[in-house]
Amino acid sequence: MEAHTISRWILILLVMSVCRVEEVQSSSLCQSPGFPQWTFDQSHIFPQDRPLARPEDGKALPDGRLVVADERYGLVLIEGDDFHRPFGRFVEAGYVHTPPDPAGGVQAVFLEHDTRHLLVGDIYTGKIYRVDTQTEETRLIYDHPYGVNSVYRDRKGTIWFTQSTNNTDDRGKDDLWASVNLPVPTGAVFKLSESGDKSSEKAEEVVSNLYFANGITFDKTEKYMYVSESMMDRVLRFRVDVENGLVSEREVYQNVYVPDNLAIDRDNNLWIASFAGNKVIVVDNTCRAVHTVFQATSTSHSAFLDEWTKRSHLGQPRNAVLTPKSFDPLPNFLTGLFFSHNFDTVYFTGLGNAILSYAMPTGR
Repeated sequence: MEAHTISRWILILLVMSVCRVEEVQSSSLCQSPGFPQWTFDQSHIFPQDRPLARPEDGKALPDGRLVVADERYGLVLIEGDDFHRPFGRFVEAGYVHTPPDPAGGVQAVFLEHDTRHLLVGDIYTGKIYRVDTQTEETRLIYDHPYGVNSVYRDRKGTIWFTQSTNNTDDRGKDDLWASVNLPVPTGAVFKLSESGDKSSEKAEEVVSNLYFANGITFDKTEKYMYVSESMMDRVLRFRVDVENGLVSEREVYQNVYVPDNLAIDRDNNLWIASFAGNKVIVVDNTCRAVHTVFQATSTSHSAFLDEWTKRSHLGQPRNAVLTPKSFDPLPNFLTGLFFSHNFDTVYFTGLGNAILSYAMPTGR
C-alpha cells in the first residue's frame, strides 16, 4: 500500500476516534438548559386563605380553572385566589366523609385525553369516579377491593391505576399507614379495559409485589409507564403496548426519597415529587440527567430525613418520626404536582390546606 494511502486511512481513523469521544462526552455530560431552581417562601402559597383539605393531586382545565382533590367534598374548584367551591356531585355518587370513620380518601385526579372528563380515585375505599367537567355529573365507574392511589387513562381508553397496599374499605386509612410504618410487598398496578366505565368489570393485575405503589403516569408517546415504588425509594419504568395492554421491560428509572406523584412536562421530561425529601426533581428524558427544581430545607427537616433513612435501612417503624417538624418549612408533606394547561405555571400539591404556585421560566 502506498504511503499516501496509509496516511489517508490513519487520518480517517483519527477523525472517527475523535468523533466517538465527543459523542460519548456529549452524552455523559448532558446538561439541559432552562430548568428552574426554586426554594420555598410563603408568597407562593395558593390560595392564600388556605381553604383546602388534603389537596394531594389536581389538574388544570383548558379554560384555566383548577380542580384539586379535597377529602371533604371529593374535588374543589379554584378560580383565582379568592374563589373556590366544591366541584362535582360526589355525594350523589356515594362519596362519604364523616371523620374519623369513615374518612374520605380522594386523592388521585387525572384529566382524560378528551380534556373534558376527570378520573378521581379514593385511596381508602378503592372507588374510582368519573366527572364531567362541563356538567359536573359524577359517576362511580369502578370499586376496587383495596385503596386506589393514582390513576391514568391511555389514548385507547384503558384505565391504569396503582394499589399501594391491601387496605380494605373498613380499615383503609389504618392499613395504609401501617404499610408506610413497616413496608410490605402488597402494592400493585392494575388495568381496566376500554369498557372500564362499567363498575362490574374486574381489573387485571399487571405488576405485583411492589412496596407501596404510588404515582403513575405515561410518557407522551405512551410507550413507557412510570410508577413510584415509594417505600423502596425508586421510580420504575416499564415498556407498554397500549394497543394490546401489555407491560414488559421493568427497570429502575430513578432513585428518590419516597417518590410520590409523577408528571410529564411539555418536553416529555419526568417530574417527581419527593414526599420525604421536601423536593421535586426532573429527569431529562434525553439522557436521564437529574435536576432539583424545587427544594425546601430546614434543620428540623434534615434531622427527620436522617432518622427516616436510618430507620428504613434497619427495618424499624417509621411513622413516629412523621411530625410537623418533618416537613418544615412547608405547610405539610409534598405529594405531587401538575401544570397549567399551557405549561406556564406549575402547582405543587400536598397534605395541607393549600398548594404552591410557581411561574415556569420563559421558553419551557
